[in-house]
Amino acid sequence: MKKVLFTVALLFGAFAASAQVSVVKEAKAKKGNPAEAAKIIEAALTNPETANDPETWKLAGDFQKAIYDAENEKLYLSQVDKSKVADLPTLYNSLMKMFEYYMKCDEVEQAKVASGELKKAKLRKKNADALLAVRPNLANGGIEAFNTNDYEAAQKYFGLYVDVIEHPMFADKAEALKADTLNSLYANYATMAAGLRDPKDVDAVIKYGTIGKESASEGWRGLMFMAEVYGNKENGDSIKWYETVKEGTQRFPEQDFFVGNLMDYYLQKGKFDEGLVEIDKLIAGNEKPFYWYVKGALLYEKKDYAGAHAALDKVIAAGENMVAEAYAKKGDCYFFPAQVIVDENSNLSIDDPKYNANEAKIKEAYELAKPFYEKAKELAPDNKNIWGQMLLRIYWKLNKADYEALEKEMAY
Repeated sequence: MKKVLFTVALLFGAFAASAQVSVVKEAKAKKGNPAEAAKIIEAALTNPETANDPETWKLAGDFQKAIYDAENEKLYLSQVDKSKVADLPTLYNSLMKMFEYYMKCDEVEQAKVASGELKKAKLRKKNADALLAVRPNLANGGIEAFNTNDYEAAQKYFGLYVDVIEHPMFADKAEALKADTLNSLYANYATMAAGLRDPKDVDAVIKYGTIGKESASEGWRGLMFMAEVYGNKENGDSIKWYETVKEGTQRFPEQDFFVGNLMDYYLQKGKFDEGLVEIDKLIAGNEKPFYWYVKGALLYEKKDYAGAHAALDKVIAAGENMVAEAYAKKGDCYFFPAQVIVDENSNLSIDDPKYNANEAKIKEAYELAKPFYEKAKELAPDNKNIWGQMLLRIYWKLNKADYEALEKEMAY
């Protein structure tokens, strides 16, 4: 009985293999209709007998190339003939499959060469040339995917454009591929797509961001998404976050993301002098209001209020950005030092002579702070965080009518 079963199994295996070979022949017969032929050959791509034949993958790639070429021709002709309409999803899907199948063909063929089953690879050059010819359209596929918020697909298209550089199939073109300045540009877009996915592809952000950050114009994108990954509280890396943000500040100082994050770090760590050294370097190259505001904030934290006022006056004089914030910070220079005296008075008896002296100091500081907060309120009425609570406390101390009016205005 065992012999019979074994024989039947052998016969069935032979039949299955024969069936798959027949599928390949049927697909070849339908090459005039590449879309139909592509569907027919799919079964042969998963069967061990035919999937281990590089010709199977070559044929599957050829069908996808034919589909791609037909849609690409429509896309080209549509510029002069509006009746020609390309099916973009089909075009880009076939483009991706063409890469997948030709690369798999190369992998299978190279394995056979390594094992001695084949003397040399015959299909690599033709397939490689075909793929390099259409490689630029991978970027268009990525853009199309981005426009539809399909970040997974966008990452694949832009990522593949970059990955080609290191693929052994294109080894003889490696130098030319590495010299392509679009590599780092599209690596940034692959990074963005990976970072915008839900959940984000952390490994891809780091992989493509490391390449993309070398772009002189767009490298800030890669660095920004890398910083966000490294800054994750659960599985980030604080050292790499700091290094990435600092690199972004040095190479792309015009991007406030890096400067803001770096200065927040210095503020939180109490490294005010270190922060001042960095911000002075940036100001030396560009006296933008944001930099002066940051310097003012650092000097404020150092309790160098005169220096803070001088820096914040630069922001106000420029009359561009951060003006309301600069006025509010100038108010902080009087209001928050006064809170130390407020706290002291809370522990003194009202009959203590020092109590009345302190009250006079508090009122004096509040009078000095008041016009700055009022100006911040005028310029940024919706940004209550920078003036709201402070102005309420000032009015409570100085003028109850103003306090009640503001309390009503703020709907407290």
